[in-house]
Amino acid sequence: MKRKHLSPVLFALLGLSTLILFSPEGWSQPPGGSPPEAAGAGKVENPVALVNETKIYERDLTMMIREMRRQFGEKSIAAEPADVLRRKAFDQYLAVELLYQDGRDLGLTDVEQQVDSMLAMAEKQAGSKEQFEAQLEKEGLDRRLARENIKKNVILQANINKKVIPSITVGEEELQAAYQASPDRFKHGDQVGARHILIRIPKEAGDDQKKTAQEKIASIRQEILAGKDFAETAKTQSDCPSKARGGDLGYFTKGRMVPEFEKAAFSLKEGEISEIVETQFGFHLIQVYGKKPAGVTPLSEVRGSLEREIKNKKTNEAVGAYVKDLRKKAKIEILDQTLSEK
Repeated sequence: MKRKHLSPVLFALLGLSTLILFSPEGWSQPPGGSPPEAAGAGKVENPVALVNETKIYERDLTMMIREMRRQFGEKSIAAEPADVLRRKAFDQYLAVELLYQDGRDLGLTDVEQQVDSMLAMAEKQAGSKEQFEAQLEKEGLDRRLARENIKKNVILQANINKKVIPSITVGEEELQAAYQASPDRFKHGDQVGARHILIRIPKEAGDDQKKTAQEKIASIRQEILAGKDFAETAKTQSDCPSKARGGDLGYFTKGRMVPEFEKAAFSLKEGEISEIVETQFGFHLIQVYGKKPAGVTPLSEVRGSLEREIKNKKTNEAVGAYVKDLRKKAKIEILDQTLSEK
């Protein structure tokens, strides 16, 4: 059986890196736990800092840097001097720890249930309990640490949602200004709106399998030409995930689809059903439901995505300011002076 891998989102939950506002946050020894042993030495590792009496260890920073490499790429991280990268990792971990500590007064009652649910989801996605624990070990975690990290993350995110997010709004003037500030961004070439039905052909398929697939798509085409609804047929017959939307692929410009599919789609008239189109994925039927000439996408069509973009930016700034205030109030003792700002 092919080994499954945890999605970035689930590993983010396990590794305390789900903040949309910061770079990855790393792992921590659970509050009240015993200090970790120094790698390969069998000795108790000394903390590098105290945050309101909670200890931060070198391994927290090491694993955070490891996560940053995965998130941002080795090339990006390699450009940073080691001492600068280490201080950045410390700052990000500190932000997470402060937000977590600040959120413990929320009185959440369903934290354990959320943790159980997320662990179960991660284990299911990994394929089995053994594969899940093997992946945790590969990341320098065990089930206990994963559980503590998820719990910390749940409280931290709830804190942001309760104390920061409600104050963030995006007004109409902001949307208009953002839209008008980058007119080229919303320009587009000719577009077609299309839905499709795919009968997938496995890469290792022989001639008989290809023939069977082609006969199936041909039969489906005849049914649609005879009056059967294309979208409803896609929902029950297509092998593409778009089947949930009746095969709808939305509007797209040239260069977005594989060449064979693109050529067929752009040659069709509105409402027309294509001949059978073969691509690397299998056999397709395409129905074009609309065409748009080259132009500028109106604000009404990008309002949602643009609003989310502005809100995310404002959220980053708001949480950064909130953390800055928490740092002023916190008792932070840096025991390793190489982490001190220069």
